Amino acid sequence: MSDQGERLAGLRVLVVEDVADIREVFAILLRAEGADVEAAASGREATELLGRRDFDVVLTDLGLPDVPGDVLVRQMRASARHRPRIAVITGYGEPYVTRARQAGADIVFTKPVDWSRLLQYLIHPDLAASA
Repeated sequence: MSDQGERLAGLRVLVVEDVADIREVFAILLRAEGADVEAAASGREATELLGRRDFDVVLTDLGLPDVPGDVLVRQMRASARHRPRIAVITGYGEPYVTRARQAGADIVFTKPVDWSRLLQYLIHPDLAASA
C-alpha cells in the first residue's frame, strides 16, 4: 500500500474480472489508494455500468465468460459517454495482447500483475504507457 496517502483520490475505476477473489483484491487495493471503485463480473455488467456512470479508467480481464475481452474493449470505446483509459490485464500472451491493443486498449499488463507498474500507470499514464 501507499506510504503517501491516497494517491488515487478521485479516480473513478471500473474493474472487470470474472474471478471473484481477483476482482475483490483489485477493488480493495485500489480503494486503499483512494480510488472510487466499481466492479463487474462480466462484459455485460461492465457495459451496463458504463452506460450509467463515467469512469476515468477501466481495468479489464480478457478472459471473460460472456464477451471476448477485445470485443468488450471495442464496445467500451464505441459506447462510453466519457472516454476512459482502458488497461487490459491478462494471463494470455500473443496474439491476445496484440488484439487487445488493436481493439483500443491503452496498455496491457500480463498476470501476475506488477502492482507498482499498474499503480504507476494509474498515477502517471503518460509515463507508463510505453511499458
